[in-house]
Amino acid sequence: MPQEPGRAGLYGGASGSFAGALEFASLDLTMLLRPLTLCWLLVLVGAGPLVAQSGASRVLPVPADAGPASSESLYHLWPEERPDRGRSVASCSPYRLLAGGSADCDRRVALADPTAMDAPHRFDQPETEVPRWSFLEDHRLLFSTLIPVTAIGAVTANSLVAYNTNHSFRVHREGWFGRNTVNGGADKASHLTDYYVVASLFEDAYKMIGYSEKQAILMGLGLAVATGLANEVSDGFTRHGFAWEDLAMDSAGAVAASVVSATRTRDLFGLRTSHLPSSTYNDDVYSADFKLAGLGERLGVNLGPLRWLLFSVTYGTKGYRETSGIEPQRQLGFEIGLNLQQILFDLKVSRGTWWGYALHVVGDNVRFPFTAIGMRVDLNRGKWHGPNSGNYD
Repeated sequence: MPQEPGRAGLYGGASGSFAGALEFASLDLTMLLRPLTLCWLLVLVGAGPLVAQSGASRVLPVPADAGPASSESLYHLWPEERPDRGRSVASCSPYRLLAGGSADCDRRVALADPTAMDAPHRFDQPETEVPRWSFLEDHRLLFSTLIPVTAIGAVTANSLVAYNTNHSFRVHREGWFGRNTVNGGADKASHLTDYYVVASLFEDAYKMIGYSEKQAILMGLGLAVATGLANEVSDGFTRHGFAWEDLAMDSAGAVAASVVSATRTRDLFGLRTSHLPSSTYNDDVYSADFKLAGLGERLGVNLGPLRWLLFSVTYGTKGYRETSGIEPQRQLGFEIGLNLQQILFDLKVSRGTWWGYALHVVGDNVRFPFTAIGMRVDLNRGKWHGPNSGNYD
């Protein structure tokens, strides 16, 4: 029986038909595998070996404005091998391979910001935030002039107007924290803490009008020292006289504020002033504070209500410039007090709004009576007092 022309005739009999089928199938598979293999090689070349190292890696198309440096290949691995790392990503690309969820998308878009990728976490960010107003930044030169003129003019007027100036300029040696000084050193503690606050406020003011953090710190320091100098020179024409000791404490307070800002430790340390309306310093307590909230944040520990507390070293005097018969005391204290700054934060009062900033100026910088309790040693006699709040005890 003659063979029917076709594949069976071509390969001869049943065995020939089976062999022919295998060869035809292998030809079809080869034709399919070649483009698939080529596509896979292109993906490997574009993504690089790091795809195998991180399952969360993404391959993104190069933005149109990436420039010639990043246009040599169509795809780059995000974020490890992206040449245009500093560029922002407006949205998650629909062309990404191995696309993740929206939360992953948001995280990687945030990482596209070079500031977010390169800058360390700022623990002191809430404490250093200031409100912004474009009007102030648009008129920065004007306010850069008004701030020092107003500050120096105000302290000069305070001395020359509020006190009797029927004196020629004179220098008064007041001493420091000695037992036999007029105020037992309470006035020096007042100058220290007052100018810590003054320098901090000047720094904030310069930030508000658009200066960088470093510029604001330096300018706040310089203006605080200049204001202290103007105050003392003006006092030189009054009954108080020019006091080198006061100027030194003014400068020390300003330097302390600038160092805390420069080291970004405002979440940990601070000074608070406490001069109550009085002709003496007997009811005042000045404090250097350690903030438990900042410590907990840096350690990653939830302190609970303990974050509302401060550990403070304080200074105050009793009996100086008084005729009530109270023995003069110079009190060095150690106390636990309320952190009003942290309480404001927990009440969602931010320093980034004008009303919130006004509340923080008071709550952050003033030690209020009856907000702390501790023990105090009288340096004059070595006798301990307390526990008490320090102001009226």
